[in-house]
Amino acid sequence: MSAITYEEVLSLFRETDRQLKEQSKEADRRFKETDRQLKEQSKE
Repeated sequence: MSAITYEEVLSLFRETDRQLKEQSKEADRRFKETDRQLKEQSKE
């Protein structure tokens, strides 16, 4: 088993961070869309 380098760890960390930010933005978008739909339905 070969050791992982600092650069590889850093790269994996950056990729994970990027994915988490992307997922967070998507969750926020979905929440806002659901909130908008619920507000529209409550007006009916």
